[in-house]
Amino acid sequence: MKLYISEILDKFEEKKTRKERVAYLKEHVKNDRLAFLMQGTFDPKVKWGIDITSIKLNWQPDDAPMGMNPSNLYVELPKCSIFVKGHPRSKGLDPARQEAILAQVLESMHAGESLLYEQMLQKKLKVKGLTSKIVLEVWPNLYKEKGA
Repeated sequence: MKLYISEILDKFEEKKTRKERVAYLKEHVKNDRLAFLMQGTFDPKVKWGIDITSIKLNWQPDDAPMGMNPSNLYVELPKCSIFVKGHPRSKGLDPARQEAILAQVLESMHAGESLLYEQMLQKKLKVKGLTSKIVLEVWPNLYKEKGA
């Protein structure tokens, strides 16, 4: 059974040592959506064109149990390029339309998945023990740190 990304990161937080955390993420190294979430969060070159800290999103999380939601991060992450500043897919989308799309995306997922999506857009993934250093140890070619 394939774990949802929020479930993977919940299990990551249960690991006690850095070594265990790295080993656990390496078990999921081929999960391209998980890598995409890490890149969207930690890659300094990814600039989000929507500042969700300054807007008041009006949305309600889907309250269905995990797995019963209309969507999840596996489906939504590949589409998030519409929120990347300067990306061709974001061209012509005014801020109001971006906000409406974002609310729809967040409402379609389980609350845990939506929270990760929001945190990625803020570039502040709140996962205990997860750092850019660990991400680059698991996915060394995912991005370059600032100044590297």
